[in-house]
Amino acid sequence: MTQQNLSHNPSLATGSVIDGKWILIEHIGKGAMGEVYRAHQLNLNRDVAIKVISPAMLQEFESDASESATALQRFKREVQTMAQVRHPNILQIFDYGTSSMPREQGWFFEYISMEYVPGDTFRFTMSEQGYGTETKLLYDWLQRYFMPVLDGVEAIHAHGIVHRDIKPENILMDGHTPKIADFGLARSVKMRGVSNSWDVKGTWAYMAPEQFEDFRKAGPEADIYSLGKILFEAVCGKMDAKTVPFKPACLKAAETPLLKQLGTVIRKATEEDKNRRYQNVAEFRAALTAALDRSALDGAFSPNSTTFLRWTWVGIIVAVMAVWGMTVYHIAHWVEVDGQTVVDHSGMQTNKSQKPDANKSTHDPIWMATDGQTMILRPASGKKPAYYSDQSLITIHHYNEFLNEVRANLTVEDGVVKHRDEIWLYLGAGIESYEQIVYDHGRFHIRDVTRAHDPIVRVTWFGASAYARHFGKQLPSYMQWREIVGEDTDIGPTGSSILPKAQQHYTALRAHPAQGQLGLISKEWISDNLTGDAATALENSADLSHVVDAAGPDVSENHKKPLQRYPWEGFADVGFRTVINLN
Repeated sequence: MTQQNLSHNPSLATGSVIDGKWILIEHIGKGAMGEVYRAHQLNLNRDVAIKVISPAMLQEFESDASESATALQRFKREVQTMAQVRHPNILQIFDYGTSSMPREQGWFFEYISMEYVPGDTFRFTMSEQGYGTETKLLYDWLQRYFMPVLDGVEAIHAHGIVHRDIKPENILMDGHTPKIADFGLARSVKMRGVSNSWDVKGTWAYMAPEQFEDFRKAGPEADIYSLGKILFEAVCGKMDAKTVPFKPACLKAAETPLLKQLGTVIRKATEEDKNRRYQNVAEFRAALTAALDRSALDGAFSPNSTTFLRWTWVGIIVAVMAVWGMTVYHIAHWVEVDGQTVVDHSGMQTNKSQKPDANKSTHDPIWMATDGQTMILRPASGKKPAYYSDQSLITIHHYNEFLNEVRANLTVEDGVVKHRDEIWLYLGAGIESYEQIVYDHGRFHIRDVTRAHDPIVRVTWFGASAYARHFGKQLPSYMQWREIVGEDTDIGPTGSSILPKAQQHYTALRAHPAQGQLGLISKEWISDNLTGDAATALENSADLSHVVDAAGPDVSENHKKPLQRYPWEGFADVGFRTVINLN
């Protein structure tokens, strides 16, 4: 369930409802066995994660009925395996079923409903370069994060289950609590093997040699090997493509008492011969505990130690950042919102994508932004630099999440959401269909979650701009907006050109069954950075912002120039989208 830059389109559309119970809020990741969505369970009023078996995988096997059946059996096994274990360090499963979505010939899929963990992966707890000689930080990491992972793996093994794909990306962080997830490759002694295939499954860097030789016979020792590799990474840094798989991990230099002890533990845990490894988690834990105790006796944490004093303060800083960065959602970015530093959370279950590197010669065609929005690359053309634009308008769900992230800096009075002297949003009386966001008990909520995917309206230019800044983005310029909605040519002086794709966009919005009255949305906020004819056509007024009209049967005159609007105004037919500039 690790989020990544997505180079494919999700199989299920956000806003879809599965079995009348789960409304899909956003697509949050794709793995080898399936796709993962954040959803809201209507009957119990809670957020869950929905995992569906990957249609791409089934398509890959469609010429081989036995392999297709094996994929489905492995998916069901994930459910059966996870359902057997109840432990604070194991992801909880809620339900399993088969459903369908209307397509040309109908389309059926298997799905799991499971605990939604609004945190990062275990990778976020580890230093990219390794803790190395930073003894205090390494010691704290072992006690706070690694030991609980051992507890979770031990609970799995106690049920006769071998995970066979233990790695940092398959461990989710619920605040400071690691939860082992993704049991798609698990094997239980209580279940028959489902495949005679010799395909190598798993992640090579963490895969035990016997798992490569005979995947079906990999036992608990294979998970011990994977844990040893994770421990090695914590000390030496993330393994790269040059790391030789299936070999013991060794510390090249043991400069501290703790590293000397850990070097022995790591070597034994990652032995090529499984019979020479620790035979169970209890042995591994005992050896690790003894190593920590011995290093402490050797003076590794003496108060007179310069290293201890120096890294104690570093540890405090790291701990504070970890609390801020993992308690609400799964990664944090520090951004400026009107001069104030705010922690940026995305509401995702998986790793956050950083801002695209503008210096790269090539860029991914699709980018998952920090707010969870899928963004489309708009390539450079002539003097126009490349940029990413949102695939769709910002939704009620996304804006509601944003408000809750920055609510400490907001005031709500008489249905008006303000930041200092700026009006960001008009909540309304909750009578109109577009008045879905309400404020109650110190938090913002959505009245009807089935409308969570509708575009947000009644948001002002101030509110739209603040949202964009918070996630490291911008409102589109007038020329960018024209390209996004499909206008590539100049608009004539008579205003006779009607945007063809914009008209289609308008029609599609009206026809969208989930939009209801919001299908009438036809205008969007844009930035003040206007150039060329658009800038000439506007008065230079600091008190005015700008709206563009996306479509309508009689709007040709409106395409001459953006409409002038006060930045504190909010309208029921005005939404917004964002861009990431690469210049």
